[in-house]
Amino acid sequence: MNLEEMINQEVENKMAFYKKDIDNPYSVNGFAGTWAITDYRRIPEVLIGYLQLKFGQLRMRRIPIEDINEALNELWEGPGSLEHIFRAQSELNASGKDVKFTASDMASIGVKKFDDEDVSPKKSTDPDSMSQVPLSNWG
Repeated sequence: MNLEEMINQEVENKMAFYKKDIDNPYSVNGFAGTWAITDYRRIPEVLIGYLQLKFGQLRMRRIPIEDINEALNELWEGPGSLEHIFRAQSELNASGKDVKFTASDMASIGVKKFDDEDVSPKKSTDPDSMSQVPLSNWG
């Protein structure tokens, strides 16, 4: 299997999930407008991987919002354009493009924030969480 076939297969696998939303104007793949994002928190999650590779940055806030809109609008042609984004992302991956990690990125990767009190990590002494420990850790 050559590189182009691998990229096509990867894009087809991703699109199998998103094709069902092509007629829904409220979904990313059904979006028929021009990207004019004004807040980093409003960037659809499905687009973040492409943007990280395109700009080589892990954190979106390090990329000017105007550049993000420009990059998305270059590829976006209306409903169904998510395939163009996935193809560009796969090509960036195949070309060896990578994302820069800084020391602060590495420090924050392991930190989890919990908004709700009922969604907190279990203590290691909790017998229910012991089932998640691999048996190989017991010697």
